[in-house]
Amino acid sequence: MTDKVVEHEGRRILLDDDGHLIDPDDWSQSLAVELSRREGLVLTDAHWWVIDFVRAYHARYGNPPLMRVLIGEFRNFKNEPELSSRELYRLFSDNPVRQACRLGGYPKPDWCI
Repeated sequence: MTDKVVEHEGRRILLDDDGHLIDPDDWSQSLAVELSRREGLVLTDAHWWVIDFVRAYHARYGNPPLMRVLIGEFRNFKNEPELSSRELYRLFSDNPVRQACRLGGYPKPDWCI
């Protein structure tokens, strides 16, 4: 899918075959911006909210949230109770949770194909 090495701020950052960081400690906001740029994505406040939520959830529970959990929390964030997964797919077209994990420095979720 991607190059297995990203040159960023004078460092060589290793990626797995799916573009996720090998070492989550390599993550930074500036690296997320670089990775998103490579994916043709410009991160907005809504993108950052999703990335931050997924990172916090993963740090707390050891796994990323299921999509339904993310949708519920995103509805609260946007104050739009009828919001659906379509809004998340508009932000992250390559599976919102998986892409937020990739840009947030976490591995591909175990439950992702």
